Amino acid sequence: MPVLDTGLLFNREKRRAASLSISLLNRGRQQARAVVQLYTVTSGEGGEEAEAGIETGYGSVRTETLANIMLGAAGRPRSQYSVTRAVRLPALYGIRVTVSGMCAGEVSASLAELSDSGFVIDQRVLEPQSSSTDDLLHAYVANHTHHSLTVIQTDTNARVATIKLPAGCSPRMLDFTPDGREVYVTCQGDKTVKIIDTLTHEAVGELTFPEGAVPFALALSPTGAKAFVTTMIQDYVAVFDTDARSLIKLLPLPKGSDPASIVFSPDGKKAYCGLINHAAIAVIDTESLAIEATVMLPADAHPSAVAITPDGAFAYITDVRHDRLYCMQTSKHALAATIQLDAGSEPQQVIVTPDGALAYVVCRGTDEIAAVNITRNEILTKIELPKGSNASDIAVTADGLKIYVTILTFGYVAAIEVASQLPIAILPTGSFPSGIAISPILLHG
Repeated sequence: MPVLDTGLLFNREKRRAASLSISLLNRGRQQARAVVQLYTVTSGEGGEEAEAGIETGYGSVRTETLANIMLGAAGRPRSQYSVTRAVRLPALYGIRVTVSGMCAGEVSASLAELSDSGFVIDQRVLEPQSSSTDDLLHAYVANHTHHSLTVIQTDTNARVATIKLPAGCSPRMLDFTPDGREVYVTCQGDKTVKIIDTLTHEAVGELTFPEGAVPFALALSPTGAKAFVTTMIQDYVAVFDTDARSLIKLLPLPKGSDPASIVFSPDGKKAYCGLINHAAIAVIDTESLAIEATVMLPADAHPSAVAITPDGAFAYITDVRHDRLYCMQTSKHALAATIQLDAGSEPQQVIVTPDGALAYVVCRGTDEIAAVNITRNEILTKIELPKGSNASDIAVTADGLKIYVTILTFGYVAAIEVASQLPIAILPTGSFPSGIAISPILLHG
């Protein structure tokens, strides 16, 4: 996960920059996501002394996200992106670009400082900063009956924080904003979604629901502008504006359908929601906020989870009733393959690795994880878990090297190495760890 940074730049009194233009280019063969940030340093005394060049001691750093975009592969549409922004800069500022994806190291960035009249004052190439992907990644675990979140650094597999939530809130599922700045947590006990700042580990807001609705699963759009939350009892998807923290729309679903997991397509144009008691997948147009299609599954299917391949071409769907994993072609809204799991598997969750090579299915009933070769749609291997584990949720790191599985019965998370398909660590958490998410990009620090 490369970080491209200008370092601190001094904005001149003469020939002062009035706007900045940042250009990004992907020279790799795969997509990459890039987050562009402007950070400024201001004086602790209000900034006037800093403008005059007088030392004022400690100041403060503020950041602003200028763009959060997906770059296409080299030679394909959307492989280049530019953003120009008028700015009122203090004396010290900088530009940082954090890149993730299979070819993140192939993305380059440049900066042009422009005067009031639009002339280029200076140009520079953003230099890569040394960073380890794992240093930037944290796993957040929702402890359902402990009413807390456990934060684990994936580099050291060490617990770095425990975030206490209000008593009785019963956190269930989590998802991150695309820049990793905030994590959203559904809380079934007090029927809210808590919003946690990943730097301070404090709640900075919450989403509330109409009376009678119980939030279950959630997904944030690739741009972070919207949050989609499925609800129990009331059978709808609640759509929120994440900036205003306000409800945009209640999208009704078939009565008694019991919506389960929800995921976005990589481009954010579609959302896929599993309807457990309706044997179907609801395909939602995220612009019109309407159901575009309802894809029916085999009779009496109970779709418990959905995962999308990185190219958006296929959706993988777990069926807890028939112990199956379905492969759905998203362009045709039709099933392309059915993978039969062992009898009594009770598949709970599914994820797809960032390279699109493997799908991992959490099988609660047989205490194992099934690794599926996506190219052949065949089970590659099975990873055994301790008997009675009651495994629930699963997440994968951005580099695809490790997966993490929550073990409800014993109150820990198992870390598994993808290369060897073997557990490498057992990480104690709070009681009943029900959900887990790993930060996609962490821009703090």
